[in-house]
Amino acid sequence: MSESRAASPADALPVPPDAYGGAIVDMHVHTRGHSSDSTLDPAELPRLVREAQITGVNLSEHHRVWDRHLQLEYLSEQPELLVNFGIEVSTDLGHMLAVGLTRYEGGIHRAERLRAALDRVGGFLIVAHPFRHAFETRSGGELPLALSAEQAAELPVFRVVDAVEIANGCNTPRENYFAAEVARIAGLPTTGGSDAHSARGVGYFATGFENPITSSQELLEALHARRFHAVHRAASGRLVRFGPGSLEAAERLGASPVGGSARPPVRGGRA
Repeated sequence: MSESRAASPADALPVPPDAYGGAIVDMHVHTRGHSSDSTLDPAELPRLVREAQITGVNLSEHHRVWDRHLQLEYLSEQPELLVNFGIEVSTDLGHMLAVGLTRYEGGIHRAERLRAALDRVGGFLIVAHPFRHAFETRSGGELPLALSAEQAAELPVFRVVDAVEIANGCNTPRENYFAAEVARIAGLPTTGGSDAHSARGVGYFATGFENPITSSQELLEALHARRFHAVHRAASGRLVRFGPGSLEAAERLGASPVGGSARPPVRGGRA
């Protein structure tokens, strides 16, 4: 008689549902020359996007949007690449990914001012990696988060933003899973992004959209339609929705490979 294999915790996890079949956008990427802590050459993006088998990227540079003439020059050199020129802003309620601003504006380090600036232009606001370091004791003596997901969903930041980044390539699984649960309770849609600061990691996490996207305007419209969710690839390459336990469950999936070679980003820049 053969011995049955003991069930592992991953065996009990549900199979993650497949992602939407439209565009796949890495919503959190930093490039050299525009974010001071990034070594990612923008010229490498077309190759990295092809290798990751995603549609495009949202460039979320720290506290700046690419100058308009540089945007036009880059797009003319890469006409087949979907690129949105966004911004990541450090605010009093945490880091935010803003889509729709054309430049940094004074005062938007306050989340309420950033929200107002985006409302004026029909923009979209995503809280980035909201629980990074939340379960660590920081060097300054700050204690780990002592809130339940239900309590965390009541934090002021989740009344300001349009969506929550729950899959960040520089976060731990625990941090990402907690963000996913909080977003579910708060009733907010979810995004994913690599937070890549180098050539490694682009597309490791991304955002799957219901429909194809070919321009920044279409990206903004798709965000406002709320028909998107955070995604990642199973070990086989299959693209699935991100959620609590999905990383472990995806490791045992061996069906429906669709390719993709993204590796997790280097986590040294977990600021």
